[in-house]
Amino acid sequence: MKRTLWKLFPFTAIDSKAAEAWLNRLGEQGWRLGSAGLYTARFWQTGEPVSYAVTPEQGRREDFLVLCRDAGWELAARSRKMELYASRAGARPIPLETDQALECRSFLRRGIRWLALEAALTLMFLLNLRQLLGTGGPTDWPALVLWLGELALWGGCLAGDGIYWLRVRRAGELLPRSMAGVWLRWWAAWALVLLGAGLLAVMWLRPAYL
Repeated sequence: MKRTLWKLFPFTAIDSKAAEAWLNRLGEQGWRLGSAGLYTARFWQTGEPVSYAVTPEQGRREDFLVLCRDAGWELAARSRKMELYASRAGARPIPLETDQALECRSFLRRGIRWLALEAALTLMFLLNLRQLLGTGGPTDWPALVLWLGELALWGGCLAGDGIYWLRVRRAGELLPRSMAGVWLRWWAAWALVLLGAGLLAVMWLRPAYL
């Protein structure tokens, strides 16, 4: 019976280098990737080290898959515009060579759109918070806590992603992100979703108890 391991998978395409480093740490312990979804990844124990490589999504290009197999890799999973490759059993894989300049330009283009969205959301929550404070403020404590949390989340994401975008632009290549930053951002987002749902429920039900 295979030993399986389920892990949270908080990585997006802009975290591809961090995802690769994370996978390789698990691979050193003999865990081979079986599947990866939006938020989870499943591994099984092989008893021997496994190497991983992460590339941008290549589509269904058979020539690239053949090249990977010849280099000792096999496609383990696709997730969030990433392709996750694992070393073939008994093989010593050759590092995958990708067009770093093309990857960097693609990331910078996608990053601008993502930063614009984060900036718009930060501004929206800032203006809503200002309006809330001007029309009663602390008396509407559930809404106040919700807006403060959302403002902190999107403002923090804007700052963190903006700094990383500038670092990549300056270096001219994708750089590993802070693992702590990846996990913190993911957990903060889910914590605020749950907090927001709870606070909205309180606000919705509160008139029934008055």
